[in-house]
Amino acid sequence: MFMKQMKFFLVALMAVVMGMSVTSCMNGDDNGPQTLSVIARLDYYNSSFKMMDGTKLVPTDPSSIMLLNSGMYIVNGQYNQEDVNVSTASITLTLTSTPTKIDGAAVTSMEQTPDAAIYALDYQNVYPFLFDKNTLIVPAMIWSKGTTNAEVAEDVKKHTVYITYDEIKEGDTELVLNLSDVISEDKTEKRAVLTIVHQSYDLTSVISQFDGKLKKITIKAKVNGENNKLDDANYTKDGKFEIDYSKITQ
Repeated sequence: MFMKQMKFFLVALMAVVMGMSVTSCMNGDDNGPQTLSVIARLDYYNSSFKMMDGTKLVPTDPSSIMLLNSGMYIVNGQYNQEDVNVSTASITLTLTSTPTKIDGAAVTSMEQTPDAAIYALDYQNVYPFLFDKNTLIVPAMIWSKGTTNAEVAEDVKKHTVYITYDEIKEGDTELVLNLSDVISEDKTEKRAVLTIVHQSYDLTSVISQFDGKLKKITIKAKVNGENNKLDDANYTKDGKFEIDYSKITQ
């Protein structure tokens, strides 16, 4: 189904380290600067970020993040081995770019009709995951258009990736989420450039409706491995991804 060759534009980030421990940072043999690209949450005081494993990321220049809004971000930076503090589970790093906010649209039960298919939900170790018990990270594999990074980035601005949920009934143990790529302009134009945009979704209010009985999260989307056309898109195995929520502990 999927193309053997394709053109990728990584508007946000394709391969993000989902979690990394402070101890693992100390095991490298290279004493030079280490690069880091992770998804992390900005703390309430805008002084540091926290990774999925709890490691704190402290910028060498605190003023660089003081004006950022709280939420989820992609953080890119560099650090040396001496910047890793195992006792406080923290890393002091120099940001190499302004952190990219990835908070998506609010999750609701209101149905959204997609304007375009997506490439897949799971491809070569790129797939949705839970940052914590209530925060879903989706590397949305959308189709866009353009021949340069700038053109593709401009087209991506026309896309909103919505996550909606099916009706939750008493006794349910599975949360079914629907991913929809909604386009604000040029809806009918063919798009065939695969672009991966990370999005974060707060599931707190949805998960609370299960009263502690949630066992599985299923994400569905209409997929097309050639372009954005919905005509040939369907809910095949490539358009369905499951997360075992019973194994999520924190």
